[in-house]
Parts: sequence; C-alpha cells; structure tokens
Amino acid sequence: MNPAPNKAMTDLKIGIAAGVTSGLIALAFAIAGHVKLAVIMPVAAVFGLGFAAHPFVGVSALLFFAQLDGIQDKIFPGDGFKLMTLGTMLGVIVTAFRHRGMVKDALMQPIAIMGMLLGVSMLVSALGADSKVMAANSLRRLLAMIIFMYLIIIMVNTRARFEKALMILALTSLISGIILILDVKLGMTLISTSDAATTARTAEGFERSSGASQYNPTTAATMMLTGVIIALVMFLEQDKYKRFYLAAAGIGTMALIFSFARSSFIVYTVTGMFLAYRYRKHHMIVPAMVIGSMLVLIMLPFLPESYYERIGSIFGAGGGDWTLGRRMTYNVIGVNLLVEHPLFGVGPGNFKKHFVDSAYRFLPGRTMFGRQLHNMHLSIMVEYGLVGATFFYAMVISAFKGAFRVMREPVDANIGFLATAYMYGLMSYMMVSVFVPNEYNKYTWIMLGLGAALPRVNRKDVA
Repeated sequence: MNPAPNKAMTDLKIGIAAGVTSGLIALAFAIAGHVKLAVIMPVAAVFGLGFAAHPFVGVSALLFFAQLDGIQDKIFPGDGFKLMTLGTMLGVIVTAFRHRGMVKDALMQPIAIMGMLLGVSMLVSALGADSKVMAANSLRRLLAMIIFMYLIIIMVNTRARFEKALMILALTSLISGIILILDVKLGMTLISTSDAATTARTAEGFERSSGASQYNPTTAATMMLTGVIIALVMFLEQDKYKRFYLAAAGIGTMALIFSFARSSFIVYTVTGMFLAYRYRKHHMIVPAMVIGSMLVLIMLPFLPESYYERIGSIFGAGGGDWTLGRRMTYNVIGVNLLVEHPLFGVGPGNFKKHFVDSAYRFLPGRTMFGRQLHNMHLSIMVEYGLVGATFFYAMVISAFKGAFRVMREPVDANIGFLATAYMYGLMSYMMVSVFVPNEYNKYTWIMLGLGAALPRVNRKDVA
C-alpha cells in the first residue's frame, strides 16, 4: 500500500484541526477581551500542532531559538519556548507509540541513563536546601532543560539530522554575530530586551551587546563561541557549504571580539592552538594563517581602546576591573560550601543564599545581593554535591568518549567530520564554562544531547 495518500490525509486532518483549534482559541480570547492573546495564541497553537506532527521540526526550532531567544520573544512573547517544547513533546509521545524500538534505544544511552539519575539526585539536594523556594525555582528550570536534552537524544536519530543540528548551531552564531556587530556599531540594541542583555557594560563604561540573545553578553558569547568553533572545523574538514561555514566562523569571530567577553577570548585562543596543531599539515593552513593575521591587523584600528584595557586586565594590566576579584571570591565561597556540604550540596539555586551570609562579609567583591557562582563545574558540585556531580560528569565524559570513538572509527568520512566538529565545540564549551554558570544555559544540555545521539547515529548507519 502506498503510504503517500495516508500521509497526505494525516496532514490534511492536522491542518483542519489546527485551523479549527486556532479559530476557537482566537474567539475565546477575543470574547474575554484579551486582544493580544487572541492574535498570538492561535499562531502558537498552529505551530504546536505542527511540531506535534513533525517533532524533529520542533527540535530544530528549539535549537534555533536556544541562542536567538531575543528573536523568539518578539515572535512569541513570554513562554514561547515552553509552548514549542510542549508541542514537540506531544509529537515525541506519538512517535514513541509508532517507533518503540527507536525510543527505547535512545533512552538506553549512557547519557540518558545518567540524566535520569542526575534528576533524582537534584530532587534529593532540593529536599535538604535551606531555601526550598529557591530550590524549587532552580529545579524547574533545570528539569525543563533536561527534558529538552531528551528530545534531542530521541529525535536526532540519523546522520542527516545530526548534521542539521550542527548547521543550526553555526547559523544561529552567524545571525547573532551580525546583530551584535550592528548593535555595537550603531550604538543601540536591535533585538535583546532583557535587563541582563541590555544593562551590561565594561568597567570602562563600554555598552556591551548580547546579539540576539536574552542572556547577559558573557553567557551569550559562550553560545556563539560554540557555533563558531563548529563552523570553523566544518569549514576545514569537509567540502560542502564552504561559504556558509566561512561566513559563520569569520563573522562570529569578529562578534566575539566585540562582545568584550574575556572568557571566550581565552578559550577561543586555546582552542585555536589545538586546531592549529591538528591541521598543521593541512594544505590550507598557511593561507588561513595569513588571511587571519591580515584580518586581525585590519580590525585593530576599529576596536575601541577599552577593549585592549579589558583584555589586558586578564594579565593584571589595563583598566581596574574589580569583577575579576569578585569572581575569585565566588570560587572561595564555593569551595568552602562544598567542604561543608559534600554529598548532596546546598541545594539547587541556594548558592545565592549562602553568598550573602555574614560569614563571608570580609571577602573582596562580596555584595549584599545573591549572585550565581561563575563556574559551572564548581557550581554543580556546590549545589548538587559530589553525588550529583558524579552523574553530571559521567554524562560529559560519555559525550567525549563517544565523539572520540566515532572520530577513530567513523563509518565514512562525513560522520567523522561531524564528530570532529562536535568534539571541538564541546571542548570549547566545557572550557569556557569554567568562567560562567552555564548549568542554566540551554547549550549545556544541547551538547550533552548531541553527545548521546552521535554514537547512536554512527552505529545505526553501520546497521
């Protein structure tokens, strides 16, 4: 029997259901006097039903808006990401009934199993937290991101889908990079609206930009860095979409400079050294180094003087940026809390509460307002204890091991290229997370989800 007519009939039914549902929603909100919701909610319903019918489209949209949440908020204000996630989840549930073996295989991956154990340890940590309200709020945020990770593990089940996922990460870095550069050159904010993204400035008074992200500029730069490294490796490794990857890597690199993110500057430099060594015999290495050096020389006159002061502050020179000392204080407090609460930690989100404890009042840079620990790796240990950290780092190690295994034993050259790009993207992201509280960043869970999908895709292609 030809499946095409059945698929066409299914799509027709979905279209009719979407039209009727959106009409009823619009009518209900219009009668209630909520004009804005009467316009927005029907559109959200249509997208939700579409994602339910084609869950990988939903996963792709979630990947796209993970960094570009400023654009997403202009299209779907408020809980747009949650609504897209809900629609995608409905599609995955339907898929689970049709392809039970596929879903079972996904959930048996080591990262998926460790993710479940991590969720349990989070709940235990929350029960012992001093502030149950803070713990509950943080737990909701993290559990939503872990669900996003499972959607990726289940739906990124072919080589083509894995490649599309990496392309989306490179594309979003390109888009956000263009917007960031425009923000800086025009002296205005085009997309971002959150306080974190629009109120950040350097110690020298330079107004920073998050591009198309609602995260603060430093955190936004970590996401852009990941896409830029993936684009750079894909440009060097394979012959498809060369111009696209070159644009993403080049414009993204310029945007990282204009982001004034010191952490991304350090990690980009270190990763660049690793890549230079890996590709030292590549036929394009000399032209690439020459072109890169020329671009740097051309850009130097256009960089504000405060940029050099900010980078110089890393080495103890330049402007007097007191935030570096404050970040050291975060780590000192974090280590002390870990010693006092080693097993299950202080509880989700509870570092902020302990940060303002009077016992730490004499430490430099300590404020009367709660702050996150700007070090994801230590933060996970402090808030979830060594038990939770064990499960989390089992996931990270599994992602690296899977990538190395596919790099050594790819079924063909193309999957080897994808594994290499993913591995360097993951490496740069985990390095930059030493300076940023990235446990609440969607990219942490995206990279782990892709880490579970990669060996599975390679194994599936063998079969």
